[in-house]
Amino acid sequence: MTAEKALVTGATGYIGGHVARRLLAEGYDVRALARDPRKGEDLRELGAEVVQGDVRDSGSVNKAVDGVDTVYN
Repeated sequence: MTAEKALVTGATGYIGGHVARRLLAEGYDVRALARDPRKGEDLRELGAEVVQGDVRDSGSVNKAVDGVDTVYN
């Protein structure tokens, strides 16, 4: 069985970071959307895919949601 893929926006912030870590701990495949992906190194070390984007940019959001089952915003 393949893990469900979840996109977490604001994943380098306080709340988004907690959501992303919790999902990783529960076995989700996490893609973390961040304006500055360098700030997501701790999430990358935990197994998240960290991608650059901004929820105000529809192009980056469309790219980030590709292949995702659930979005946490």
